[in-house]
Amino acid sequence: MSSSVPFRMTVSPPASDIPVAHDLGLSEDYASLVMDACELLAETDCRFRVSGFGQDAWPVDVSYDLSSVIEQLPQVRTALGRRDRARIDFYGQGVERVVGFVPAGEQVTLTCTTRTDWIPAPATGTASLADVEDMLAALAHDFRRALDRACPDVAAREPFAQW
Repeated sequence: MSSSVPFRMTVSPPASDIPVAHDLGLSEDYASLVMDACELLAETDCRFRVSGFGQDAWPVDVSYDLSSVIEQLPQVRTALGRRDRARIDFYGQGVERVVGFVPAGEQVTLTCTTRTDWIPAPATGTASLADVEDMLAALAHDFRRALDRACPDVAAREPFAQW
């Protein structure tokens, strides 16, 4: 992504490819499946990193914050693909901020609003639509890669199998 993008999200897969043992009855419901997957990833050294809007390391975790982002990811990607507005709500306690995406042609204006005393600086920025879409696709891909290492049975489920 270009250096003008004020926001970045990445997932680092677990170092070990030894699957996490679990006895979860995996749900068919997307949101529940994502929560289960992130709980399993949280048992590994998988890392979720978010930076931008003046903060190099947002206070995010794998089990809750990554789960909330992955739950919203399909809708955000679909909306941006249609050139519609989208947002990712980091609603977890301690983070409590929203990143908005407003496409205009081949550019996207990104904004960050907060419900805490933290102040984004800058609160807005622009990036190419392609760069934002690439970041979101890479996040999905890296999430799938993390699942492949930690819990291949979950990685084989839809929609992860397509990521």
